Amino acid sequence: MARKRNRTNPLVEGLILTCADGRVTSREAQKAVRALCKHYGGQFAYVPLRKEDGESARKLRGVVADAVGDGAAEEIVSKIMRLYGGTQIYFPMERNAFAATIALEIYERYDGNETSMSDIAREYGISVVHAYRLWAEGRQEKFERSMPYLPFLELGEDNNPG
Repeated sequence: MARKRNRTNPLVEGLILTCADGRVTSREAQKAVRALCKHYGGQFAYVPLRKEDGESARKLRGVVADAVGDGAAEEIVSKIMRLYGGTQIYFPMERNAFAATIALEIYERYDGNETSMSDIAREYGISVVHAYRLWAEGRQEKFERSMPYLPFLELGEDNNPG
């Protein structure tokens, strides 16, 4: 039986909730934080305090802008800099921090015909066996919701499709 993943990383959850106010939707905040975890995953990243034009700020802004666009990226990066500026923060691997979301994505994408599980596994950087485990978790989660997901606050819904 597939292992249930019902713990959320407190840093990831805090970043999403911090960035999701004002002009930034929570959906955009989740995309941005997921992109940061994908880019910096498994390592520390320096968040500058004020240097808007510095290398670290430019890199953060670029990663976030690729995920959500320039307007939201400016807002998100400035919030991250205000909260964590002058420190190094550890970004968990995307596949660990967003395992439940990835499980649902794999379940939705894999149909056995057009997309192979090995292609999906390669895309997520996991083994084929692990991809099948996540697929089983996604199937179970799709029909039996067992874990809370971070809400899309402004819509009154969550990111668990279905």
